[in-house]
Amino acid sequence: MLDSSNGTTAPLVSIVLPTYNRARFLPQALESIREQSFTDWELIVVDDGSTDDTREWIAALSAKTPQPVRYVYQENQGAYAARNTGVELAAGRYVAFFDSDDLWLPHHLEHCVAALEANPEVDWVYGAGRMVDLATRKVLAPNTFYVNGEPRGFLKLRTRAAGSLRILEDPTTVECMILDGLCAGLQKSVLRRGLLVQYRFATGHRNEAEDQLFAIRILTGGRRMAYIDNVHLVYHVHAENSSGSALDTSVDKHLRVYQALARGYEELRGQARLTPAQSRALNRRLSQEYFWHLGYALLWRNGRRQEALRMFRRGLWLWPWNLGYWKTYLVALAKSLTGIGHRPVAGER
Repeated sequence: MLDSSNGTTAPLVSIVLPTYNRARFLPQALESIREQSFTDWELIVVDDGSTDDTREWIAALSAKTPQPVRYVYQENQGAYAARNTGVELAAGRYVAFFDSDDLWLPHHLEHCVAALEANPEVDWVYGAGRMVDLATRKVLAPNTFYVNGEPRGFLKLRTRAAGSLRILEDPTTVECMILDGLCAGLQKSVLRRGLLVQYRFATGHRNEAEDQLFAIRILTGGRRMAYIDNVHLVYHVHAENSSGSALDTSVDKHLRVYQALARGYEELRGQARLTPAQSRALNRRLSQEYFWHLGYALLWRNGRRQEALRMFRRGLWLWPWNLGYWKTYLVALAKSLTGIGHRPVAGER
C-alpha cells in the first residue's frame, strides 16, 4: 500500500478511484482531480488486480499531489467490489467516485459538496455528463439529461428547488428510476459516506449496472437524491468501456452485461420493499430487458433464434399486455418454424 497522507485532520471528501489495467488514463485522471476548485479531499486508488504499471504511475503522480493519496492493490474482484474497498478506507464525510477514463469538470466537487452541506436531508447529489468519442473527440451527447434537445423523463418529476439543486420529491421517482433511469451515474455524483456504510454495492454478478440497482434500493429505503442540471463530467466512449455503451463491443460481452443487469433486477424483489406500482414497473422493465435487449437486439439479430425465442417468452410472461411483443414473437416463431431468412451461427443445427 502506498500512502502519501500526512496524518492531519480528515478531509471533507474521499475520492475513490477503482482501476484495472488503465495506466494510460491515469495522468489525465489525476490532472482532472487536481484541477478541482474544491481542494479538501483525499484520493484512494483501488487497483483491482492490474498487470500493467498502474502502481508506478500512481507513485509518480501522487508525489506531485499535495492532497493525501492512498494506493491499494487487491486481487481482481470487479469495479463495485473495488468501490466497496475504497469506501471502507474513506475518512471523508462525503464520497465521490472517479472512473479513470473520464474527466471531471473543475466545479464538480465544489457544487455537489455545497449542495450536500446546505441540504442535510439529501444523501446523493449528481450532475449531468457530456459523452465524447475518445478516439475522434466527437461530442455524442452534449448533456446526458437531454436526448436531441428533449428532456429525459426524470426532469419532469416533481422536485423542490434549493438554488440550482433539484431535490426529487415525486411519489413516482422509484418507478421512473426502474423504467427510465435518473441519469445518476456514480462518476458524476457525490454521496454521504453514511449512506454507503449502510448500503453496500452488490458484487455477486459483477453487474456493470449496479449503480442503477443501488439507487433503487436507497430510494425505497427512504433516502433522498437530488440533481444539478449542469454538466459535471466528460464521459469517454471507447472500446474498453465496461458497460454496454462501449464502442465495438462483441455480442457476447453485451450479453454478459445485460444478463447481469437482468439478474440484478430479478433480485430486487428480495432486497427492496416495493409497492404494487413499483412491482409492476419492475415487471415491465424486466420484460424490456429480456424481450428487446437480450431477445431481439442481441440474440435474434445475430441468428441465435432458439435462444431469442426463449427470451421472448420470458418477456411475455412478465408483461403480456404489450401487443408489439406478441406481433414480434409470432412473426419470429413462424420464421423459425419455416426457416425463412435463417442465418445459421456457429454450433447451431
